[in-house]
Parts: sequence; C-alpha cells; structure tokens
Amino acid sequence: MLRFFLALWASKFYYWINKLRGNLRDDRPGLLAFKICPDFLARVGKPELVITITGTNGKTTTSALVNNMLCEKGYKVSFNDWGANLHAGYCLNLLRAVNIFNRPVMDVSILEADENTLAYTMGMIEPDYILVTNVCKDSLRRNGHPEFIFDRIEKAFEKLGDKTIAILNANDPISSQLAKNTGTKRIFFGMADAHTNPYENRVKDIWVCPECGADIKYNYKHYRHIGDFYCPECSFRTPECKYYASSVDLDGRTISIDENEDSFEYPLISETIYNAFNVLSATAVLRETGISPKEIADFLDTQKVTKIRETCIKYNGIEYHTYGTKSQNVSAASTVFEYMAKEPSIKEVVFCMDEVQDKNHPTETISWIYETDYEFLKSDNIKKIICAGHMYLNHKLRLLLAGIPEEKIFCVEEDERVPDFVDTEGIEKVYVLFEIDYVRKGGRWRDAIVARAMELNGDDPSKVVGSIDYFNQDGDNTVDAKEAK
Repeated sequence: MLRFFLALWASKFYYWINKLRGNLRDDRPGLLAFKICPDFLARVGKPELVITITGTNGKTTTSALVNNMLCEKGYKVSFNDWGANLHAGYCLNLLRAVNIFNRPVMDVSILEADENTLAYTMGMIEPDYILVTNVCKDSLRRNGHPEFIFDRIEKAFEKLGDKTIAILNANDPISSQLAKNTGTKRIFFGMADAHTNPYENRVKDIWVCPECGADIKYNYKHYRHIGDFYCPECSFRTPECKYYASSVDLDGRTISIDENEDSFEYPLISETIYNAFNVLSATAVLRETGISPKEIADFLDTQKVTKIRETCIKYNGIEYHTYGTKSQNVSAASTVFEYMAKEPSIKEVVFCMDEVQDKNHPTETISWIYETDYEFLKSDNIKKIICAGHMYLNHKLRLLLAGIPEEKIFCVEEDERVPDFVDTEGIEKVYVLFEIDYVRKGGRWRDAIVARAMELNGDDPSKVVGSIDYFNQDGDNTVDAKEAK
C-alpha cells in the first residue's frame, strides 16, 4: 500500500507540474505511476462509472462522442482526448479521477483502450462496460493478426466474467463472437443494408465459419467483412440486436435506431458508413447509461468528426482536407482509399503516410502496402497522387503495381517541396492523407499547399498557418482561408 500511495502522490505532482506548464497531453505521469507500482490500476479508486472503448477502428471517434455527451450532461469525466490508450494512459486517466487519499472525485472514466492491452489491464480496472467496435486486420508489428487480437480481448472477458457488460458489433463476424462463454452479459448493435455497395478487398479478415469451417455468406455488406452474415451449414449468423439501425441515410446524414419496440432518429456526423457505425455504437453506450434518445439526438446535431481525423480549409472555390489514414493498418487505409474513389469530386491526393518510428527503423516491414487496396485509387476522379516522405518510392511502386498510370504519380521526399507538386487547375478538392501520428505534420503540409495557392493568387498566406487547433473540438472543422486567424 505504501508503494501505491508513493506512486499516486509522485504521479499527481508530476501531473500538477505539467498542468502549470500547460502540457496536459502527456501521459508520462501515468507511466511514472505504473513504474513505481505495477498494480497501480488495481489499487487506484474508480469512479462510479467506468467505460472502456476498444477495437481496431473507430474507438477514438466513438470515445470522443461518449465523452462529449456525458460532459454536456454535467458529469465530471476523466478522458484522454488525445488518444493515450496504453498502460500509461489508463494510469493517467484514473489518477486524475481520485484525490490524494485515493477517493474518486469524478463521476465517469472513459478509457479509449488499445485492444492488445486488454488481457492484462482490464482485469485490474474492472470497467462497467467494454464496447468493442470491430476487429480487423491491423499493423503486423503491433497487433499481428485478427485472431491474435480476438484472443487478447477474450482473455479480458474471461477474467472479468459478470463484472462487466460487453457491447458488441453484431455485423462483425469476428468481434461478435467475444464473451460467449464467460458469463458476461452481451448487448449487440447492428445495421440494416445501407446500400454502400463496397468494393471487394484484396485481404479478407475472415473467410470461413469459425464453428464448422464452411464459407461465410452475406445477405449484404457495409464494408470489408462487416455486414449481415450467415453460415449455410450451421447456426453461425448475425446475432439479434438490442440497438438496430433499421434505416440509414448517409447523404441526408440521419440514422433510425430501433430499440425494443420503439424507433428513434438521430443525426450522423458525416456521410461515411464507418462513422455511421461510430454513431450507432456511441448511442448504444449512452442509452445503456440511461441518457434519453432525445438528449442524444440533440447532442449529435452539434457534433462533427474529431479534428484529429478530418479538417478542411476552403480557398478560392477549392477544399483542402486533412484526412486521417492509418498506415500499417490494412483495413483503415483500404477503407479510406475506397472513400477517395467513391467521393465524387475531382481531386488530388497527397500521401503523408510514413510512420514516425519507421524513419529510425529502415528494415521495418512494408508488407502492409501490398495487402492494402491501392487498386481503389485507380479512379478517374483522382487526377494526381503525390507520394511524399521517406517512403515515397515504396508507395510509387505499389501504385504502379495497382495499375495507376505513371503520369498520375508524382514523388517528392522533402516536406517543403510538397506544395510545388499540387496543381489546382480543374480541381475541386485536395486531400492530405496523413498517418495518425502525423496529425500536425499533415496539417502543416495542407496549410503550406493553401498558402502557396494564396500567394500565387496575390493574397496574404501568413494567416493560414496554424489556423486549426487539432486538439480542440470547439469551433468548426472547416475554415475559410481568408477568414483564418
């Protein structure tokens, strides 16, 4: 116990110093607590409500929605809004929620959790709810393969048993099988056919029925392996849902969710199917905590995609976007590439997709680019693809193998030269696709592209730089360059 309080007081002091410096997005106080007391997560006091949100894709946006709603309701919430989702982040999250005597001073803790850590950490934390958005193919280096991650999450449910409630995606034939024999109460959310007509992926995250080995069939798909599935040879199929999106209008940005015998309409935060799932899963969590459908609908009407995933600057009739694209993550990158192809505007695409770690580890695997669907970018509405950064030749080779004409591919390694390759003639949008660790770098590239366009047009480009605070959700995700601060 002495070691625990030493860890608590030392980490709180470290956090206080960071707070004085204005450096709140730093999980090193949590790392200090973990190093001093390895079972800190078991000993630290917990708020009355602890919600864990995990899964391969969608956990950041879903966590932000749940946090914002609970804060709007007046709850005191501890949440790492910049995505500190490993052991140090959990420790920081929970140490902030207690006083120096280890008594809770906050109502709720929301833990965005890396799925690879659940087996070790969740048995100590004992959250009230664990939401799993999906399980898909992710980084070979970080997460291996979907079966490995499934086993890691399943171990957490085995340890927790009936101490937690699992909220699962019924349309995911992988994660929907979690916690079947653990004594954990399971609640499902799912969605009717949204008529997205997804492209076929090179890599299938699940091919055969896990119960009998027959080929899995679908009545419809939303994207990748997410859809209404069944096995023709046994009882394996999409589970019954407590929260079922019976109608989805992506263009109109509305979703109708059936709950028991009632149906409620909610706004969507974007026109993408994966964000529709984020809204659906967040709604399921919020309804379980007792928040009314009307309160959720009114709240969602004020929300947008988190800025660390998507922002836009408009100038001279052209939209310049930053768009989060996880490199090393086959499912996320392929889904974004499919969106680039289907989004109807005439566009140029800039790759800012090198991982921070890779520059210091030149032998790191690049197998992910050969499993990712670069073929989706072979679309008439994509006028040019600019490959930038130290991985630019690898991206170029993969694009050529995908059948992209070489005259559409432009390569540059130096950051400062990226704007010189963007041609706005006849273009409606420019997308800078950035690795999620490069949110600020992607923004700087986009700002430099806009600044160059303004300079060529005789406008003052200086006010564009830093015009969007990526870690502050107040204000709009879209700004006009001429009105930027």
